[in-house]
Amino acid sequence: MYASSRLNTDIVFMKNGDKITCEIRSLDQGQLTIKQDYANSTVVLDWDKVDHIETHQPFVIVDSKGNASSGALSESPDKRIVSVGEDEKNGIAHGDVVSIQQTGETFIHRLRGNIDLGTSFAQSNSQKNLTLQSDLTYQATTHYFSLSSSTQFTSQQKTNNTSETTVKSEYFKQLRNSNWYSGAIANFLSSSEQQIDLRTTLGAALAVRPIYTNKTNLSFIGALAYTNEKDASNTISRTSTNSFDAAAAVQYATFRFDSTSFDTTLWVYPSLTSPGRVRMTLNQDIYFKFYRDFYFRASFYDNYDNRPVVGAPSNNLGMSSTVGWSFR
Repeated sequence: MYASSRLNTDIVFMKNGDKITCEIRSLDQGQLTIKQDYANSTVVLDWDKVDHIETHQPFVIVDSKGNASSGALSESPDKRIVSVGEDEKNGIAHGDVVSIQQTGETFIHRLRGNIDLGTSFAQSNSQKNLTLQSDLTYQATTHYFSLSSSTQFTSQQKTNNTSETTVKSEYFKQLRNSNWYSGAIANFLSSSEQQIDLRTTLGAALAVRPIYTNKTNLSFIGALAYTNEKDASNTISRTSTNSFDAAAAVQYATFRFDSTSFDTTLWVYPSLTSPGRVRMTLNQDIYFKFYRDFYFRASFYDNYDNRPVVGAPSNNLGMSSTVGWSFR
């Protein structure tokens, strides 16, 4: 966690009558994270069980339509409407508040993310596996940025070592207080199994977020992208190393308070300059929080290319289990 310069003067009123004086850190996935000045670690509260909050410190708050506002928060206990600044007429109903993030501090303090690691070893063939994954997000009033990476390395006797690395990043800006966003994508893939040294995809994108709640998020992305492929040496490619592609993605996440989360991301890349060629990446992650900010993560991925390098498989599938830590 981080050292905060904010005051521990926020008050959270629970539906059961409890009153907690604290520092409100964030609201995300239906979990209100707070820090009490006499506690060594943060505490997570169920937003559905919070009656109302009282604070005069600045935050970025996002509602279920994706609209974001910045300013000091106040909430009336009778109407349960969260107001930003002095604007009481355009307040947000308590149940429609999806995200609350601290503002007024440094860029680093606004970042949220997680990192996890997994290893395994088989004595029979000296097979060793190492998996490292991470995610990073930043939410401002009208801007959103995310970065995710995954690396898997396998070594085994009497066979070549294999590695798989993917990096996906997105930057979006909200369009006129709607659930539409414009921005850019940058995706990278390196796979020894499919004999790809580096595949780079850069594009301009539009995104829409039709469902955005404390329980479920659903987003669609469409893009036009430029792809450059550098295959492994001494390989024969079936397509051009430079191409223009269409790109489409579905991102779905569902949460259960303080326990389990399911994240699914599907990207499809039909080529515009090589008709008939289609690439796809699928990532499925299941998170189970077992202690404070620590969690187990089970992951499945599939990288597909219907015109791979000659001699390489069309599909490259993998699974991993890791232990990680999240910060916000």
